[in-house]
Amino acid sequence: MKAHKRDFGELELDLAQYELRRRGAKVVLERQPMDLLILLAEKQGQLTTRKEIVTRLWGDRPYFDSDRGINTAIRKIRVALCDDPEQPRYIETIVGKGYRLVGKVRQVPSAPSTVRVTRLMVLPFRMLQADSDSAFLAFSVPDAVGAALSGFTSLVVRSTAAALRYGSDSLDLKRVAEEAAVDVVLTGTMLRAGETIRVNCQLIEAPAGTVRWSLQLQVSLRDLFQLQDHLVERIVGSLTLSLTAREHSLLKRDIPASPAAYECYLRGNELSRRGLAGAENLPVARDLYARGLEESPGYAPAWARLGRCHFLIGKGVEHPAENFALAESAFKRALELNPDLELAHSLYARLEADLGKAEQAMVRLLQRAATASTGPDLFASLVQCCRYCGLAEASLAAHERARKLDPQAATSVIQTYFQLGDYERALDHVNPGVWMTDAQALDALGRHQDALSILRVRERSPIPLPMRTYVRAWRALLEGNVKESIDAAEQAARHYIDPEGVFYMALVTARLDPGRALTMLEDSFKRGFFSVYALTRNAWLDPLRTDRRFEELLRLVRAKSQQAAEAYRNAGGHRVLGRPTPYQRTPS
Repeated sequence: MKAHKRDFGELELDLAQYELRRRGAKVVLERQPMDLLILLAEKQGQLTTRKEIVTRLWGDRPYFDSDRGINTAIRKIRVALCDDPEQPRYIETIVGKGYRLVGKVRQVPSAPSTVRVTRLMVLPFRMLQADSDSAFLAFSVPDAVGAALSGFTSLVVRSTAAALRYGSDSLDLKRVAEEAAVDVVLTGTMLRAGETIRVNCQLIEAPAGTVRWSLQLQVSLRDLFQLQDHLVERIVGSLTLSLTAREHSLLKRDIPASPAAYECYLRGNELSRRGLAGAENLPVARDLYARGLEESPGYAPAWARLGRCHFLIGKGVEHPAENFALAESAFKRALELNPDLELAHSLYARLEADLGKAEQAMVRLLQRAATASTGPDLFASLVQCCRYCGLAEASLAAHERARKLDPQAATSVIQTYFQLGDYERALDHVNPGVWMTDAQALDALGRHQDALSILRVRERSPIPLPMRTYVRAWRALLEGNVKESIDAAEQAARHYIDPEGVFYMALVTARLDPGRALTMLEDSFKRGFFSVYALTRNAWLDPLRTDRRFEELLRLVRAKSQQAAEAYRNAGGHRVLGRPTPYQRTPS
């Protein structure tokens, strides 16, 4: 039986939970001091050399001042343990050699794990009678239930976006089980009767069709949170989930202050669910969230969703700098209210990347993934952050983690493959959120007419103006309209705050005006895009490679990417996503 705990005196080190406890109470300890304490405990009171400590804490790329780093970690452990270095009860210094734990360390075997991860999908409810005023509940209530259950060790909730494709009158459980890889499905119907909503729900095993429970509820339209709360409790109880004390507390953490505030939240969620594809609804959703927060300023999920609205409006509609600032303020407020709100962590990281803080966001997400239960959205955000940092292999590993948790998780990995020069693989990962990369990959493969056909259709579709300008730049390039292409590319680059968007406009311009393209690439770097692969594996940049400015830019990008790689290691990236190996492009 594997020992997942170490017991020394009044202290218990729980490796499975990555926690240190004194008489059952958690002792707060940062990651590197915790890793060092685990190493000392593993040595069972024997000497642990400083060389061993360097290897554990910094791997094969030692911290340039590792002696200071070790001393700091030891000091933090002693402070946490109330240990006196002159008369140590726990950690003894062996001068010039290393450290060891004082006294006998007893292994405490953990019971065999009986935790089974259950995979749940909450389908959109079906309205039994058309009612425009309550139709938003069909999506918003299941979405809120799924969000409330996310981030638990023993439960993985499939995305609401994926669930939408199965929300029809005839439920094909076999199809749902096979395509979405789920064990249980929550399905239901709704009927409005005056000021009440009648709800009939079933939790069904997939693909067998066995009904775990069936529930009939009647709730007031003025107290919709009661419905979410009741469904969440019933699901948790019936699935006999093995929740930790922390997870139990999370279930009761975010409660709106008033029914009106919660209704604004649900209506905003329904209006904003399509993202930039429904850009015309985003300002209305933003105002609904803001109105709800006036009544319930402590409701963290509403702050997170408000932040997403501002982010999307800035990215695809208007006033990017102003809206990005408002988005950042909203995300920070959400995390102040609930530091464990995964929705806020995941969404904020995408904004941070676009604000030139991809490394900071990557470190935060890696540290969270190492110490807390996480869902696919967090790893989807890591796909973007790692790519911005030039860590393409880590970006691919984050995508694989997201897909393990949810086979239908949507990530931006298509752009990672594109920047690696693996255009065939990029085309395998097209999703509804892709505006351009599939056409770019087709063009790179020599399929210019196919790329042009896609671009012409997209340009005529109802997409936000910045995206349409972006598409127009590439379409004009393939048609040979030089001035139109350069003008559109410069217009898009001026709007885009995000550095990756500016990089793609530099790709357009590189074939037509290398000088302008170099200026755009330098701007992309200054804004925080450090993808070495994007600069070295793309033939469209060949006209720039002999320019000294390009050589200097490549040197700076490599340096920043190496810095990010060091931050990745120090944040435990190797433990969370694995140690990346150099990517080999698939044969074309």
